[in-house]
Amino acid sequence: MKDKPVLTNKNHADMDDFLGEVLERHKAGDLDKGQAVGILAHVMAALAQDNYSEAIEWFEQGRKFIQQDYIK
Repeated sequence: MKDKPVLTNKNHADMDDFLGEVLERHKAGDLDKGQAVGILAHVMAALAQDNYSEAIEWFEQGRKFIQQDYIK
């Protein structure tokens, strides 16, 4: 089993902001349900695969990723 890095307090705050952003974008109609679920599943899979660097990148830059890849 791999040693799992610890998420910092900043990572947790960024995660909260990221989750809120996905929910707000869905509520506003910017993301459909499938897109929102797909984004969240992608990050959950990264965590499940011990790919913390990718998950943290989404926590920190998720708003930018959503804007450039999903919002038209």
